[in-house]
Formats: sequence, C-alpha cells, structure tokens
Amino acid sequence: MKTRTLPACSPKSSNLRSYSIIGDLEVTIEVTGNPYGLPLDVMFNMAARMNKKRGFLFVSKVLGKHIPVPPQVSLLSGAALGLLLQQALNRPIPFPVETLTNAFGDAEASRFLYDEVKKQRMSMDEPTLFIGFAETATALAHSMFDVFSDQAVFLHTTREDIVSETSCINFEEEHSHATAHRCYASDPSLFHRAQRIVLVDDEMTTGRTTLNIISDIHRKYGRKDYMVASLLDWRSDEDMAKFGAMETELGIRIQCLSLLSGRIRVEGSPIEETPQPGGTINPGDVTAPVEPEIHEMNLASFAVQPCAEGAFPYLKHTGRFGMTSEDSLKLQEEVRQAASALRSLRKGSRLLCMGTGEFMYIPMRIAAELGGEVWYQSTTRSPIHPYAADHYAVQSAYAYPSPEHDGVMNYMYNIEAGQYDELMLFMEREMSAESMAGLRRVLASLGISRIYIINCGVKRLAAPEPIGSYPSDDVTFLLKDLSSIDLERPTENRERAIQAGVHYSEMLPMEFQPTAEYLRIFHETLHASGMKVAKDAGTVAELIAARRGEKIVLVSLARAGTPIGVLIKRYLKQTYGWDIPHYSISILRGKGMDENALLYIHQNHPGAQVQFVDGWTGKGAITRELKNACERMNLRYGVELSPDLAVLADPGHCSATFGTREDYLIPSACLNSTVSGLVSRTVLRDDLIGPSDFHGAKYYKEWQDHDVSNLFVDTIAGHFLGVTEAAKAEAEKRLKAEAAMPWNEMVDGDSAVTWQGMEDIIRIQQQYVMDNINRIKPGVGETTRVLLRRVPWKILVDRLDNPELKSILQLAKERHVPVEVYPEMTYACCGLIQGMGGGAE
Repeated sequence: MKTRTLPACSPKSSNLRSYSIIGDLEVTIEVTGNPYGLPLDVMFNMAARMNKKRGFLFVSKVLGKHIPVPPQVSLLSGAALGLLLQQALNRPIPFPVETLTNAFGDAEASRFLYDEVKKQRMSMDEPTLFIGFAETATALAHSMFDVFSDQAVFLHTTREDIVSETSCINFEEEHSHATAHRCYASDPSLFHRAQRIVLVDDEMTTGRTTLNIISDIHRKYGRKDYMVASLLDWRSDEDMAKFGAMETELGIRIQCLSLLSGRIRVEGSPIEETPQPGGTINPGDVTAPVEPEIHEMNLASFAVQPCAEGAFPYLKHTGRFGMTSEDSLKLQEEVRQAASALRSLRKGSRLLCMGTGEFMYIPMRIAAELGGEVWYQSTTRSPIHPYAADHYAVQSAYAYPSPEHDGVMNYMYNIEAGQYDELMLFMEREMSAESMAGLRRVLASLGISRIYIINCGVKRLAAPEPIGSYPSDDVTFLLKDLSSIDLERPTENRERAIQAGVHYSEMLPMEFQPTAEYLRIFHETLHASGMKVAKDAGTVAELIAARRGEKIVLVSLARAGTPIGVLIKRYLKQTYGWDIPHYSISILRGKGMDENALLYIHQNHPGAQVQFVDGWTGKGAITRELKNACERMNLRYGVELSPDLAVLADPGHCSATFGTREDYLIPSACLNSTVSGLVSRTVLRDDLIGPSDFHGAKYYKEWQDHDVSNLFVDTIAGHFLGVTEAAKAEAEKRLKAEAAMPWNEMVDGDSAVTWQGMEDIIRIQQQYVMDNINRIKPGVGETTRVLLRRVPWKILVDRLDNPELKSILQLAKERHVPVEVYPEMTYACCGLIQGMGGGAE
C-alpha cells in the first residue's frame, strides 16, 4: 500500500493523508480531532474488504482483532476511552493521559501500566450502562467498562440467536456482512435503572448503527442521556446532522467521544477478487511446514449461563447477558485460575493467544496474565482481501467454516509460519469434533509446533438419578446406578483377579448379611463410642468452619466417607445454621477421582471451596491419590481444589484435618452397604461408564430391612449438643498451635502430617516377606475391609485385650483367620491379604 500526504489545499493540510489500498481504491482522511495526540500509524492501517456495501477497512493496531498485539495494549485502548469519558464528565482521572497513550507503542510499558490501571478503578457518578457492539468491539467495551468500580453495568450485543433467551433490543448494522444485532440481558431492568447509556464501537463511519440502537432503546425504555465512545469517528457533516435531528426529535442528548475523528473521502471501486500476490487460504490448500501437536483442554474455571442439561453453555461473565462491577471481581478470580492452569503448559517463548468471534475479552485477559512474550488477536467473520505488499494491513488469511454457525465462514489473519512457538485458541463453548474439523485443519497448517484448543464453557452435566437410603437433605450421590447389572464376584475369584492385574473397581465383592453376634458388636460399639465419634466429628467440623467458612461444598469419598460427611453437614447445620451442600463421589486408587463429578459440583456451585471428607486413613494411598487428582483438575480444567482431606480418624498421620489420631473402631466401619446408604463400592469399567457418566455403584434396595445407615448418623448426631463445647475447645487448641508455628515448620506439632504409619508398613512388609505393599491394610477400618471383602492371610493386633478390636476379633473368628500380636506399630491392627500367585494388587 502506498501512503502519501496530499498537497497543501487548506489550512488543515498537515492533517490530511491518503491511502492507496489496492487497484484504484483510495481513501483520504482528514483528522479533525485527536485529543490525546496519537500518531495515526499507532492506531490503524488499511485493507480492502470483501463487502460491496463498504470496500475498505480501518484495520486497528490496538484492537486485537486482525493484527496481533500485546494483550495489555488492547486492554488499555478501552481504558483510554474510559479516561476520555471521565474527562467529559469533568471527573478526576487517576494518572496522566500521556502515560497511557505512550504505552500503546511500548509492549513492556503496556504490561506495567495495565497492572496499575486495574488497581485504580474510577467511580461513576450515576448508574451507567455500557453497551459494546458485536463482534469487533466486545472486548473494547468490556475493557472500558472495567476501569469503573461502581454504578457501572456492561452488556454487549450479539449475533448469536439463542432460542432459550428473549432479545430485549434489536437493531441492524447496515454496512456489515452480518447485520442483525440482539441483546440478551438476564435482567432487562438494567435499562430502566440506567441514567446514562454509553455505546461503544471500534469505529463510526456513518453512525447509522448507533442511531438504530438508540432508536430501539428509546422506543422500549425511554432513556434520555447517551454517550457514544469509539476509537475512530469518521462521520460526515451530514451524518452528524442526523444525530442532531434525532436529539431534537426524541428529546434526548447524544454526546460522542473518540480517540481520533475526522472525515474520509473514498475513490475507486470495491475489490471484487483478490489480486495476486495474495489469496485466502482454505483448509487443505497447503501443507504445514511443521507437523504440530494439537491438544484440547476443557477449562472449568468460568461460571456458565444456566442452560438445559447436556447443552453447551455460554459463559456467564462475558457481558452477553449483562454484568455488574461485582461480577467483574468474580471474573477476575476466574481469569486468575484459568491463567494459573494454562501457564504451566507453556514450553516456548513466543505465544499467540487467539479469541474467537465475539469471545475476545476473557481470552485477552488470560493472555495478559500468562507472562513473557505473548501476543493476542481474534478470529472474525469479516472477509478481507489479503495482499502481500509492504504496509498493507492483511498479509495472509485463512478461511474455515464456523464451528458455531452453519453456513458462516470465519477468518484468521496475519499469521506467518515460524512466527510463534505456541498457540492457544480459546473457544467460549465446547463444540463437536465434526464442527471443529475445518478449524483444526487451518490450525495444523499455520506452521506453529504446539497448539492448544481451550474450551472455556464445558458441557453441562445432567443431574444424577437419586440413589441411596439417606434423606436427600443429607447427601447426593454423584454415581451412576448400576443396580441391574451383575457385578459381584465370589471373594476368592475376585482376589485372584485383582492380584492378576484386574482393577478392583471393575467388579464388586459379595455383600453379606451380618451374623447376630456381629450385629450385637455393632450396636454395642455404637452405644459405647457414640459420644467419642460425635466429638471427633464435631472437631473436624469446627476445623473446617474456622479454616474455610460457610461458602463450601462437602465432598465425601464414597462410601466410607459418606456417613462422616453426613455427620459434618448435620453438625454445621445444628451449630452454625449453615446448610452446606454435600455430595458423595468416587475415588479409586490407581484411577483417580471422578472428574465428571467434580465438574458437576463446580458447575452448580461456582466459587465455592470444596472440602473433601473420608472416614479414616490407612497407609495414605487415597490421600496421595486425592492430591494427584486435584493437580490434574487444575491442569486439565483450570479448577483449583485443595487436597485437604478431613477424616474422623488419622492413625497414619496422613491428614492435617482430623478428629483423632487414635486407631479405634468407628461403628460405620463394621458393616458394608448397610451402614453406608445401601450403596456398593464404586465401579469404573469402560463398557459401563461413558464419557459423560459419573462413576457407577449399585443401590441394594433389597437390603432395606437390614439397613442401619440412618440409625448410625441419627444416633451420633443426637450427641452433638453434649459434645459441642469439647469439640470447639479441641479445634481451638489446634488452631492456636497452627497460628503460632508456620506450616512448613510443624514437623512435630499435634497436627503435623508425618506419614509415620508408613514406617510400620515397610517394616511389616520386610518381616513378613510380602511382594506387594498394597496387600498390607493398616488400621481398624482397613482391617475390617480385608475381613469383609478380601482373602485375609492373617491379622496383626497390638494386643488381644484392646477394646477397639472386638469386631475385628469376632470377624477373624467367624472366617477362621489367624491373629498374631504385633505390638510395635502405630495402628491397633493390620490386615494382611493372602498372596494368590499374582504380582498385581
């Protein structure tokens, strides 16, 4: 493209510039307003547009759409409009305008300044609604809105046709290739509350789009005060007169603000076909110079708009449905979590982050948090002629079918082979593999070696069918009901399969009906230890309340953790009046935690902290599995979870949140499903559990006559009033000790996680020459499981007269299992599983 200054022809000749675009197409501009003294070359370049209504395009160098920019530069362009608005309202601004505008051309300065802008948000003098125009100005308007701290609301128009929503305003963008705009405000009253409406676009050429939306807003809501903010304003005198005429006709006020304003004169004709050299590249046209790695990742960091189960949701805080300054703070935390997850993926130095269509602002914010050499741009519906000539704005173009909209083409511009090491492409919603095929082919042809497709709106999971014998207020099992399937295997057959390498979750142990003698021990234990269990459950609940507060979700590990989770929930309700959600989900040694269950919880309780709960610890295998699962959720979905596992008893010293470290008989450990809501152990098998399913379990309704699940929790909860004072005192004592000593120094404190039980396990493995440490199950709870579900070899006990071992000794007697005294261990007992000739466990 040739750029020349026109000969002197008026006193304003220094403000005249002419751009020869392609062929005879030429645009001459006369700058009449430049309040911040911005160089034109910093703001835009020119290109030929594939549009008979308007054959040219001002290609912004700050918007982050067609040309890659440091993300902070684009965010600061919206901030600059915010300063312009504040000055127009005769209100103070937090820093000199020059500081901001100088950063437009300085990537390093823009990064520093944007951090400062976020700390110094400005107040708005009256309720103000910001409306950004899709698709190009969604991020510009959002970043303008985001520099204000209160009385500000944001909404952007959309080209999306969302059948479940009703558009509150409709208007046309007459010169556009996609003319219809809609607005889906979740709270339409925001129009009635707004005393001022600020309309934001990247460019005004005629202003007809602005007049169209003002007309519809006035007709429906009768607002009187409008301000129009844009980067560029090229309206003619005739166009401006139309604004004045509408002001008079409707009795309203319209004030226009822009970083650059002036007049344009167009000569020549729109380009019908792209001349060579150039040409839009379609999928399959080229062979990639490098074979890229393409990874797909589902981020679950973001709250989603309510939608039907199984649907692909839109994000809640994009502005498409309206958002407040308070919502901005929520979005800031969501962005932080997402960036934390994505930062760990980076391996190269040059990263391109790419938004898609209207979905610009959130990817831009994430890009600004990633650090290093990061560039940002977005895909677009706008068709532009690429032309390989110096100074022409669009050097290369890639076309592909839109994944979201049938029959619509999308484009990427100005990406050259070898320009970037990595690309992160952000999709607002997860799309089907078929609809993504064209986009994937384009990505593979870009010459970028590592590509991540980031889905920010994860498919909404359906609620589970209720199972279990607990009241629904006590717990929701996030488990697929497999009751109709024969999964039980005889004990010895199951043991041989496990030791031969079959995972224990692929089959179930046989459920047994306890003998009268064994039930007698259960009831005696419940009577004798009820107060102790209540006090320990209360202590755990008090620790959770002090460390986490009310905004939590209890997530118990099915099934031993389920009754303990019910007790903690009831204690918090009785003591504090908190009605805490409680779910029970599956975790499996060697296979991890049910990620769909965690996503379901995150989707239904955004922003809440998860507190994991189990019954007791043994070797700490599940504690380690939980830690790995939390790290995986952060890496795969951007969901930050604390691996803190609250347990009633922690004899292995594996947890910092526990009721006691004493290894004693918890009555709920005595029985199988009949004390755990009639729910089996959890199942994970490929032929039974699909990609959108929760892990499975069986619901033994036929055992209802033998069910003591509610008897157990009702009995323990009945003691809460009598133990509350002691539970509070114990929790307070531990919390004071923690406060007095940093966590990284608490190696000897009462709450220290020392894993000292593992020393006993290793010694036992050596003394009894056992090939697999997983055949050693320490503690009363785990030893009970060995006797109920596995093929026991022998039972080790610390002493035969230990009152906590009555049920263990009774079960060993009934099953003819030898018992040996082994006093040198942390635990009261330990179950050893019979070797079956296989090396696996």
